[in-house]
Amino acid sequence: MRSLPIVTKMNAARLPADDEVSAADAVTAIRSGDLGTAMTWDHADSGAVAKTHDFWLVGHGVREALEVTAIADEPTKTNLGHWRKRGPGFSATIPGLTNAWTIMVDPTVKATALKSGLAGWLRALEAEGITETGRWDSSRLYTHPVTNAMTAAGVIIASAVAGPPAGIVSFAYVSDIESRPAGDPNHITTALTQALTLPRHIADAEKLAASGAAVRHLFVWVDPLTRLDIGRALTEGLPTVAPVVDPRITDVWLGLPDESGVDVLRWSAADGWRYGHVTG
Repeated sequence: MRSLPIVTKMNAARLPADDEVSAADAVTAIRSGDLGTAMTWDHADSGAVAKTHDFWLVGHGVREALEVTAIADEPTKTNLGHWRKRGPGFSATIPGLTNAWTIMVDPTVKATALKSGLAGWLRALEAEGITETGRWDSSRLYTHPVTNAMTAAGVIIASAVAGPPAGIVSFAYVSDIESRPAGDPNHITTALTQALTLPRHIADAEKLAASGAAVRHLFVWVDPLTRLDIGRALTEGLPTVAPVVDPRITDVWLGLPDESGVDVLRWSAADGWRYGHVTG
């Protein structure tokens, strides 16, 4: 009986992930406009050679390198993963309620207690006409026992809301990321400069340098759940200060997905900050 071949990472081609493909699509679309020539991408990091950048961007006489990565608050991302798996996720339906509710949660607290106790707690609050409570509840002369239980389970604020159908409970999760200064688009510059000093992004620069390409793009997806500060800073306008970027990276792209496609903020030493949007 013939034995089956052993498939390893060395002999199995690695296909690009969906988020990598989306980034490559966005960059090729914008670069096609920049250069006035149709650009396409080829997957470079097949797994055959270690420390290879993700894509080649190719066009008429053009060959550029692209590496795709992400910026996220990793502790918060880990905690949110726990809440998606063990907790109620981002919404739940609880029968027997007369209101819809929003719950702000501290995701560093384990999800088990909240998931098991929430329905009873909200029904008890409604029975007593309490429509908002939480860690800083000062509207009653004593701390309600339900409030004690909810805050111990990680609830920061629980509020009844008008609009959604009764029984719909929506969850929001806080992170330890500092709030962006109001009116400061250069918060993006600060956040990017700090991120690029991390070892994994230094490794990204090494991959791009090894490509030998003259133009070397680093595309950074901004995690929409844990780095809201960056997305909100973009609403203040384009940054006016250049980030500190490893010279092995010639162009940095920040991608923020939205309902219609991808908002793209990019920086290069030659052109400074520029904004674009790719639909799709």
